[in-house]
Amino acid sequence: MNEKTEVLFDIGDEKLMTIGAVVERLKGEFPDISVSKLRYLEEQGLVTPRRTKGGYRLFTRDDYQRLIRVLALQRDEYLPLKVIRKEIERAPAGVAGPARGGLRKADFVPNPAGEKEFTAEELQQLAGADANLLAELEEFELIKGRQVSGVRRYGELDASVAATAARLAQAGLRPKNLRAMKSAVDREGGLIEQVILPMLRSHRAEQRLEALEVLEELAQAMSQLHQLLLTRYIRRLTV
Repeated sequence: MNEKTEVLFDIGDEKLMTIGAVVERLKGEFPDISVSKLRYLEEQGLVTPRRTKGGYRLFTRDDYQRLIRVLALQRDEYLPLKVIRKEIERAPAGVAGPARGGLRKADFVPNPAGEKEFTAEELQQLAGADANLLAELEEFELIKGRQVSGVRRYGELDASVAATAARLAQAGLRPKNLRAMKSAVDREGGLIEQVILPMLRSHRAEQRLEALEVLEELAQAMSQLHQLLLTRYIRRLTV
């Protein structure tokens, strides 16, 4: 599936993101983020995404920056959400609060699509992966860096993939063992693309918005089916 299609949706001059895309973007800096946590933050009034007619959440760039501020204050200052709400209402836009140790937001370089990027050294620190593992991940096309002023940089999805691969490597599963998973995902993405691509290419904004909703539903259903099939297989191993 095309990564940009997953992340951004153009309505006029504004780029909007689905809740799943926001989670993927935030995971590099906030590994414990989840869809349910974002929904809870919405319930607490920390962020107010737009809603489609079908009820799907769409987040603006301001929503995304606000979430970064909320999560950083929660992580670094250990503030309760009621205090954070008052804090971000007083603070100027774009201020996320001080970070205690580790990488700073100033270390992250945005790419043309607006996604934060990391050097190989930063990626190793974030993901807990060594240089050899990163090299293998690139060799088997599980992550893909790009050259910026002679420095190779990686996106937030790459950081999440690398962190997961590092956990699997501890169990003896190296990137070469994960090629089958990538091939399966590529095939699944091809199936989704067959259904959704004509709608995404429509000149009508309403149909493109409908395509976004269908895309999210398909992605969630595919993910759920994959989890169910894997669960069934694992259960067979224990009986």
